[in-house]
Amino acid sequence: MKKNKLKMRGGVFRAIVIPIMTVFVVFAIALTTITNYFTPSLDSFLGKGSKAYITPSGTKDWNASYYDFAASNSEEALNNSAKIAEQVGNEGEVLLKNDGTLPLTKDTPVTPMGYDYINPVMSGSGSGSTNTSSDYAYTAERGITEAFSNVNTTFVDAMKKAETVTTAPAAASGEGGQTAFLGAGLNLEEYDFSKLDSVAESCKDTVGIVFLGRASGEGGDLYTLEYDDGTPHQLAVTKAERAMLDYAKANCKGVVVVLNTTNTMQVAELQDDKDINAIMQIATPGAMGFKSLGKILNGSVNPSARTVDTFISNLTKQPTFVNFNNGTGNTVYENTEYTRDIWLAKFKGGAQFQAPFREYEEGVYMGYRWYETASDVGYFDSTNLPEGESDPYYNRDDGVVYPFGYGLSYTTYDQQIVKYDDSGDTIKVSVKVINTGDVAGKDVVQLYYAAPYTQFDVDNKIEKPTANLIAFGKTAEIEPGKSDTVELSFTKEDMASYCYTHDNGNGTTGSYVLENGDYTISLRSNSHDVIETKTTTIAETIWYNGEEGDIRQSEQDAQSKLNDDGTSTGTPAKAEEDADATYVAASNQFDNANTYMTDPSVGNDVTILSRQTWNTTQPSAPTDETRQASDQVKEWLDYGYTTMNLGNGEWDEENDPVLGNNENSKVYVSEEDAPASNQKNGLTLSNMRGLSYYDSKWDDLLDQLDYNDEQINSALFYNGYASGKLDSVGKPATSEHDGPQGLALNDNNGNSWVNACSFPSETTMAQTFNVELAEAMGEAVGEENYYIDGGGWYAPAVNLHWSAFSGRNYEYYSEDPLISGKMAANVIAGAGSKGTYCAFKHFAMVDQEEQCWWIPSVWATEQTIREIYLKPFETGVKEAMKTIKYISDDNGTVSTKTMRAADCMMTSGWAGIGGLYSGYSYNLLTSVLRDEWGFQGFVITDYDQGNGANDDIAVNRMVRAGVDQHMIDKTLSPGNYTSTDTATGRMALRNAVKHTLYTMANSAQTNNLVPGAKIYYRMSPWRIGVVAVDVVIALGVALGVIAMVKRAKDEKEHPEHYKAKKAK
Repeated sequence: MKKNKLKMRGGVFRAIVIPIMTVFVVFAIALTTITNYFTPSLDSFLGKGSKAYITPSGTKDWNASYYDFAASNSEEALNNSAKIAEQVGNEGEVLLKNDGTLPLTKDTPVTPMGYDYINPVMSGSGSGSTNTSSDYAYTAERGITEAFSNVNTTFVDAMKKAETVTTAPAAASGEGGQTAFLGAGLNLEEYDFSKLDSVAESCKDTVGIVFLGRASGEGGDLYTLEYDDGTPHQLAVTKAERAMLDYAKANCKGVVVVLNTTNTMQVAELQDDKDINAIMQIATPGAMGFKSLGKILNGSVNPSARTVDTFISNLTKQPTFVNFNNGTGNTVYENTEYTRDIWLAKFKGGAQFQAPFREYEEGVYMGYRWYETASDVGYFDSTNLPEGESDPYYNRDDGVVYPFGYGLSYTTYDQQIVKYDDSGDTIKVSVKVINTGDVAGKDVVQLYYAAPYTQFDVDNKIEKPTANLIAFGKTAEIEPGKSDTVELSFTKEDMASYCYTHDNGNGTTGSYVLENGDYTISLRSNSHDVIETKTTTIAETIWYNGEEGDIRQSEQDAQSKLNDDGTSTGTPAKAEEDADATYVAASNQFDNANTYMTDPSVGNDVTILSRQTWNTTQPSAPTDETRQASDQVKEWLDYGYTTMNLGNGEWDEENDPVLGNNENSKVYVSEEDAPASNQKNGLTLSNMRGLSYYDSKWDDLLDQLDYNDEQINSALFYNGYASGKLDSVGKPATSEHDGPQGLALNDNNGNSWVNACSFPSETTMAQTFNVELAEAMGEAVGEENYYIDGGGWYAPAVNLHWSAFSGRNYEYYSEDPLISGKMAANVIAGAGSKGTYCAFKHFAMVDQEEQCWWIPSVWATEQTIREIYLKPFETGVKEAMKTIKYISDDNGTVSTKTMRAADCMMTSGWAGIGGLYSGYSYNLLTSVLRDEWGFQGFVITDYDQGNGANDDIAVNRMVRAGVDQHMIDKTLSPGNYTSTDTATGRMALRNAVKHTLYTMANSAQTNNLVPGAKIYYRMSPWRIGVVAVDVVIALGVALGVIAMVKRAKDEKEHPEHYKAKKAK
């Protein structure tokens, strides 16, 4: 008889099972703990649960559907966005050159050429990256093959198999950054056209469409130094690209060049080459731009776009080039050393660095303002002119190839001023546009002004370019022989200049001033070519300082309480809580920067370009002397960089003269006036929709706060694309999305985790000169954002194209502040009307990427700061409006009110005006933004890598300065707000909560919520998965315990069934 096999002894069984169970238990605990910690981020990337509502009794039949959506789901919203994106492409892709070759017909045989035809630049990298892999998206190949019935696929197939030629920087690695947020690659790829002779015959009788592309990205600039083939920089045409052009010219009957880049390339040689028949500038096209390109090339669409940057003959002669950080240490203070232990430091050689700087010596003469003024003062003396040209403005040494506002059409137009009324404070101009050609199309109308420049300006250190865009518009489509009249208007105060030297007599310095004299208003076809002029005379000089004269009407309107129709009541909004409140005039807020630019003992070897001494005050490259920070500058930098004690002292919360707990600081609150907390007032976020910012009910809601509630930190200060809930005041958890080319949620590898429409670049949008289209884009994105459960949108961005080499130009509109501000205002208004709050960014002066992680100090006069770099933000904040619905009484009555739409601002995480990080600048975030411009929303930082492992001091400091939310991911150990032991600290935190709630109350975060209702989210799908894993593990552990107990009992009762313990 077979002997029964003995079972494993209980002790051995337990020795095996218990460790296994322990591992699973530890895993379950770790999984739960980690996912709990990262809940906001996981909700953003993987999705929250469905919404649910708790509604007060008696309100069941109330209508709390506050928004009118054209779409009913995310798919419809994306499709609607795609239609708008296509229209942006149709109206925003510029025809730069055309000898009559274009338009082609759909039957024209074409040969597409170039590495960038197969590998086009669809968007930038980093926050501007978007998803262009969906089925609806158009690659270059799809756009061309749909537009033309006879594409030379023989050549294309051969080209795809050809070897590539890599053109690399002569003195640097051309590889891209280690993450998607560290710039695009610098290497330039092109096919080796010497190996394509076998298919040259297939190109005969075709039009070659040659693609030239340049990628750019967040965290890196384009290369300004020489390449290994002798190409002078990244924006010039390489030797391999010339070989491709020569191939096309030799083998095709016509050549059309497509510039696939938002960074203006150096293309004088292409313009002057008679064998190149046409040139298109398409910037980065997103998902639909290549469809638009095909339609423009085949004549289905008549181009109507205009340039929003000046194309110049030699980019190394651009006025800003000498002060551009080229990565060689040319713009760092060599006698400084700081430590910033940020995550990016591991990619950048460590945490220690020398402080970088950026000097804006060109002043207000940026972009076309420099070129038009240079032309008008007779600066250009080169005789190197293209054939048939006599204007030295177009010289090929340092002149212009295509002016700002330039673009061609397939038809012709005549423009004339038919009405000019300057009798009041507003100048009204009617421009009649007649289509004198034979193709229907749209045209752009541009008005510029030139202010008087006199000894008054010299004495007061005021600079005035000879051409400044003041108004623009676009016609409807005009049939041949027909006309359309464009109505434009602007105020006389819009032509005022900022004087940073004027003593206002009230303890402040600096004021806007409208000088008496003649102002020339010109209708132009571009910034250079004048069609017609008018003159407006200002009889008396007006100082807008509140003392000697007036306050600008735009400031009064911005600071005023509004009627329900959005018009000003004529009284300061602050008067609702302070009867003595008055309007605030603009005055100097950046004296450190003014001092640096004007005092030789502070800013070493610095010049300011002046129209009076134009030839001798041109910007110059930093010298060894410049790179030695003065003692005053080092003192400013020590204060600016100091947060934690990293070798340069520690920020003094008690005694800081601006932000401290002392009674002389600007944020001081006495203990007698300490805010209440932990009250039970029965209010929630939904009660606040539609209420004035100064309504007393806000205090009742905020009194419910517990200032030591840990939820506050997750709601405000761990906000990497998501914010946590704050139950005490009814704030829900939210998700936010990048970016300027449409909604995105990108990881470090550049992958987007949301499916949303990829729009053309902001540059393309600006090139439309169509603000109505900008508003339509905002509305479309707002609907998309709603259906993917987004709260905010990290866009639009209105930093300027300070240099053609700046890495994030694809995120920004233009070199011009007016068109940037107008476009942004309309995008914000459109998105706001659909319930999305826009994080208007990057406030301010983030105009280059190199060494941005070390927060470069930016130096400019306050006139330059205000008139050029703050202007687009000011325009957006003052002009963006939205109309909301809200329930206005206890009977469920739905009312409407028009209010300001710009209710979220993102600081420049990577720059500091006057040596002070923008997140610490009370003058920028409070004095300018809130006091002067009347901003009432919340301020969030750009993504902050953190000063160290514990950033509490940084958070405390930022909140007192005017930051309300800190954008940082929990993986970087974000700091907490700990300054709650004083009334000053608690009031600063209370304001941060209020600003956040005010924005969210008037957004789609309260959609479907009647007053008193609360929203919550059911369990997230990923959380269900976590719970399921935990349950499975728990069941497994339980079964293991049961098995051990049963075996122990059985072994005791039947020891003969078990192996005996080995004898020692």
